[in-house]
Amino acid sequence: MNAFFSIGMTFAFWASSVDSSGGNADGNIAIGDWGIPIFTPAEFYTFATKTDSVATDFYYLANDIDFSSFTWEYNALNNNVTFRGTLNGNGKTISNLTVTNNSTTYSYNGIFPRINGGTVYNITFDNVQIITNLSGTTQRSGLVSGNASGSTVTLDNITVINSGVQGNSTNGVGGLIGNVQGATTILNIYNVKATNLKVFNDNAYVGGLVGRIATSGGRVNMYDIDFQGEVYSNLTGNTSSSYAGGLIGFVRSGAFFTLERAIVEATFQNTLVTASNFLGYTNRYLGGFIGYNAAVSANVNLTNAFFTGSLYTRIDARRNDVGTVSGRDATQATLSNVFHSFVAYRSTGGGINYTETTQTGQMATVVNPSAMPTVGWWDSAYAIFDAVNNLWAQDVVTGRLYLIR
Repeated sequence: MNAFFSIGMTFAFWASSVDSSGGNADGNIAIGDWGIPIFTPAEFYTFATKTDSVATDFYYLANDIDFSSFTWEYNALNNNVTFRGTLNGNGKTISNLTVTNNSTTYSYNGIFPRINGGTVYNITFDNVQIITNLSGTTQRSGLVSGNASGSTVTLDNITVINSGVQGNSTNGVGGLIGNVQGATTILNIYNVKATNLKVFNDNAYVGGLVGRIATSGGRVNMYDIDFQGEVYSNLTGNTSSSYAGGLIGFVRSGAFFTLERAIVEATFQNTLVTASNFLGYTNRYLGGFIGYNAAVSANVNLTNAFFTGSLYTRIDARRNDVGTVSGRDATQATLSNVFHSFVAYRSTGGGINYTETTQTGQMATVVNPSAMPTVGWWDSAYAIFDAVNNLWAQDVVTGRLYLIR
């Protein structure tokens, strides 16, 4: 028995730290992090589409995985997959992956169509595209998952580069998670850096990271977010509402949203979908952080956050239903040190306007309406961010804060 135990420990120790690209077996991964290594695109696909995922599943990337020559098959079986375990990215990168749903009946789209109480952390997604058949009406989508439910779902230490998510559902489309479902569901999103992330919904409810919180009691916590990308909803009617937010599209009444330490640079237009009828602008209820907040002030708290970009609506008649915090002013979030600068709005004549005079959404405190903040202002912001999380740094020229990943 002792000999068997020794052999088992040796294998587990090696498997917990081996890197096929470098032959490294240094044992730096803690004992509690032992799990099943993933080396190839085929192995990752088998893991992501397994139908018997349980909470005790633990997998990790043993090396970077390039999907350039791999076809990800999306079918009825995949659509019913729910991920319940843990994926440790181990500091590695998933690149050049396209997940295409060609059916109008598959409702959940993402690397994991659904996630229930799972954890994904310490991973980079580079050129990952979630493509959906837009002829349907129920395709909720997210790069990680179309739907999050269960007790607590955690996404931590994630980098997204040059990636895109598209869907067609009022259930939500988000850069990471489409829909948060369940009165006891908590979605934690920590230490996320997104660069050139494009998120498109051919319907309403779309957010840079989360499409919507669907259920009263549901909670989304975001800490330390550096987002740069485009968010877009393809709604053309004069009275249609996009519910599009730089980070989250919709917070339902009775739901909870907390944001601490975030830099958001979002443009509310689209270049992800190339069909000509999609090349336009999102319609009413655009918010720098939240598209539409229906929850009371005590439930929605934003602290130490900054927004810049455009809140540029498609329909002139609805050009005022925007805000640098939320596109709707009737229910306001609680703010502490929440600012914006250099935000473009649509003017009466259809041009760009930097003057904040007629917006009907909740507004942050303006630093400078027509330019980015000074280096001195960024220095002060950095002191606040760095005191809590030393993963923040400053651009040496502009002073702008960015998350180190």
